[in-house]
Amino acid sequence: MPKVTVQIDPSACILAANCVGIEPKLFQIGQEAYVELTDASGISHGTEYTFEATEKEVEMIEEAVDSCPTRAISMQVASQIDDNVANRL
Repeated sequence: MPKVTVQIDPSACILAANCVGIEPKLFQIGQEAYVELTDASGISHGTEYTFEATEKEVEMIEEAVDSCPTRAISMQVASQIDDNVANRL
């Protein structure tokens, strides 16, 4: 399973909540004025969460990223993260 990092830009999020409808186990409306990321146990991880995802979860996150009207959601897969680190060295 690939390791992914999902981020929410709180300054861009308008709570359209398309992502919540697509992947409600990961994206939730909390008490803040933006969507928050949660793990499978429902524990909030705020605006950034790194975890091992199934291919199906990756597909659903990609759909959520594409559905965000303000592009407030980003996702990086571990190989992309490793490439970014290697490019800085």
